[in-house]
Amino acid sequence: MIRRLLTPRWIVVHLGVLALIALMVFLAFWQLSRLDQKKSFNAVLLAHSTAPVANIKDIVSADVDIESIEWRRVQLSGYYMTDKIVTVINRSQNGAAGYDVLVPFRTTNNETFLINKGFMQLSMPLPTLRTTPLTVLGYIRDSQSRGTLGAIDSADTAVREFQRFDIPLIAKRLGIETQPLFVQMRDEAPRSTEEWPAPVALPELNEGTHLSYAVQWFFFALTALVAWVVVVRRKMREVTETSAPSHTSA
Repeated sequence: MIRRLLTPRWIVVHLGVLALIALMVFLAFWQLSRLDQKKSFNAVLLAHSTAPVANIKDIVSADVDIESIEWRRVQLSGYYMTDKIVTVINRSQNGAAGYDVLVPFRTTNNETFLINKGFMQLSMPLPTLRTTPLTVLGYIRDSQSRGTLGAIDSADTAVREFQRFDIPLIAKRLGIETQPLFVQMRDEAPRSTEEWPAPVALPELNEGTHLSYAVQWFFFALTALVAWVVVVRRKMREVTETSAPSHTSA
């Protein structure tokens, strides 16, 4: 009876079901791993973004680990290098497509940092930035690099549109020296009266849908296992009934 369920066709079925169950269990644990990562990110974001505002020269040095200070609130005084504005394209905010405005900022102690001024909608031209001294308040952000399938930046040195905040590449293109980080602006003093660029909002402090997805994958795996057991038992019962001798009255 058992041998009937170990034919090549049934072996393929068993292996297919087991592989499917293993895949769904893997996806469930992967979602739980993503949940842990999200919780860790939220904890760092909350701790860093609520820490006291620091002068950028006090926390940024040549050997600092940028990841350890990302999302820290900093302030820096100086002026915008308005002749070196670039854009980071393919951005979106509040359902609108557009680009972010990135501009070098020369501090009073002669250091240069790139400032993400904020988001502009696609139909909007580049903003006019003030040239007078001011103080910028923002968050430290780490440089970004291209992934395996990420869009490729133009090799044309005249192009000032970039796919991501790849600070070493942008700095090289602009001919400036800066740390591999940028400042995501939240405010400036004196405050601008212009509505645009719109400040880029902080990520939401939520855990997303990872837990619900993990529960779904576990449920699907359990359903597949139960269905497999039911089918096997039914087949075994059919084999037993077929092989049992029939009794007729004399």
